[in-house]
Amino acid sequence: MNPAAFVVLLGQAGRSPSDRVASFTRAVQARQGLSLLHQHLDLVILGGGGAPHLILPDNGGVIWGHLFNRGAGWTRAVATQNGLGAPAETFVDAFWGGYVAIRRSLGATEVMRDPSGEVPCYHAAVDGTHIFTSRPHLLFDTGLLIAKPDWTIIAQALAWRDLRPARTALRGVSELQPGMAARISDDGLETRCIWTPWSFTRESPRLHSPDAAAEAVRDTVTRCLTAWSRSFQKPIVEISGGLDSAIVAAVARQSQDAPVGLTFAPITGDPDETPYARAVASHLGLQLETARLDLTDVDVTLSDARLLPRPCARNFAQALDRPSARLASAIGADVFFSGGGGDNVFGYSQSIAPVLDRLARQGIGWGTFATVNDVARIAQTDIWQVMSRVVRRRLRPRPKPLWKMRPGFLSAEVTASLPLPFGHPWLQAPTGALSGKHAHVMSLIGVQNHVECFGRLDQASLVFPLLSQPVMELCLSIPSWQWVAGGRNRAIARDAFADMLPASVIARQSKGAFDGFAVRLIDAYRDVLRTMLLGGALARQKLIDADAVARALDGRDQDDEAIVQILALADVEAWVRVWEAR
Repeated sequence: MNPAAFVVLLGQAGRSPSDRVASFTRAVQARQGLSLLHQHLDLVILGGGGAPHLILPDNGGVIWGHLFNRGAGWTRAVATQNGLGAPAETFVDAFWGGYVAIRRSLGATEVMRDPSGEVPCYHAAVDGTHIFTSRPHLLFDTGLLIAKPDWTIIAQALAWRDLRPARTALRGVSELQPGMAARISDDGLETRCIWTPWSFTRESPRLHSPDAAAEAVRDTVTRCLTAWSRSFQKPIVEISGGLDSAIVAAVARQSQDAPVGLTFAPITGDPDETPYARAVASHLGLQLETARLDLTDVDVTLSDARLLPRPCARNFAQALDRPSARLASAIGADVFFSGGGGDNVFGYSQSIAPVLDRLARQGIGWGTFATVNDVARIAQTDIWQVMSRVVRRRLRPRPKPLWKMRPGFLSAEVTASLPLPFGHPWLQAPTGALSGKHAHVMSLIGVQNHVECFGRLDQASLVFPLLSQPVMELCLSIPSWQWVAGGRNRAIARDAFADMLPASVIARQSKGAFDGFAVRLIDAYRDVLRTMLLGGALARQKLIDADAVARALDGRDQDDEAIVQILALADVEAWVRVWEAR
């Protein structure tokens, strides 16, 4: 979602804010055009012009973003309806959407972020005032805070990719993570987890039938996407050619008269998904625009996370974002609907976890052997290989690391002493958690790092409907072996929308990739990358193995994984340069 600016300032009761906090407040109002939405006692809430929000009655606070009511047809919530002042744990059962809720209750203020993480929320404490905002760069643009990179967090972001702790890579700024609430009172600030995916990983008896599961998925996805569609006027639907984006396009087409489809033609050598995208658009009667990937749209010295307090962008994605933004500007689009997160929500798996889950729940039987065959087909191996791995895992169980380290080009000295990022509320699995459910939750944690850093956000909002809270909750409760039934990944989602999409897309198992584009990107910017990485901040801080980086840039050790890591290092280096320059 487009992080339209909000700023919350909560001071100490009976005390005026410090001069520099007062100066910050005036500056963001003047420079950002923020309006005063709420002011009562020690709480001030500012918000950007025209962005969706609810002002609660009786000085109750503000809900910033899109809020939908699970009752009454999943329509937009209104400020006068019941339940908006309920305790946070009750609130997330009654409502969903993309929001940050700032509410007063019983002498305290609570700031709550919805489980999807659609709306960013960062926190800093300055001179006794707690500040929450969707635009953390404002804290630095106004001189309220001085940028000081946290090199431990930066190294952790490279070693444990996509695991976001509450601490950011800029000292003094933390993130209020999805599904968390911060309560501020005279006793200080306390955070707690009000929603966790683990609460939904117990299989529901009503979903043990694949037909019932497919019907529930179709109903829930349709309800959520319909609610999102009604919140915008002119959507662009990204149609990659894969299953997830096709599902989003199909439901959006039902809810909107004429959403515009957008797909991307690859460079020579990469898989061409445009025939699938054209099939989807033709089947649904959508106008389809085709953009071409262009190296000139990418600047490896620039990070699209440059205004954020952690490096989380992917520089090659600029080749997708720039033409997307140009199209949105040309047609006046106000939102991009993306199928991103579909793999994470729809239980995409190429592991033996579904077999282990079914064995644990049902024991040895025809059902478990059927899942062995399903997993073998997906992994393109034979059943004996799958059964051998299952037996080894059962005979020699070993605890999994909380998150897999992928050190890449980090120096050996750094990886030897680097601690695991601390503080993600969903990371620790409960006792007895099944392997497939563990993988499902870890996948949802990882996708949180990919909903924020998009250059197209300057032009229009970006919504990931498949990451809506009700969809996540439902899909977590479906047995993992159902997602691989028939040797098809995301099988339940395929069955749920089979009559709405072309048979070629429903049956498709392959995935697109931009490997060739990444190789050409490195070839085009090899000298620039060499200068950036071998003479940059990461090298000065001795975070990277400079010799290994040099070999990869010279083409001596340049496999697919090395290419991804080199580009990731470049984006982090570009991010660091921006913040060091401040």
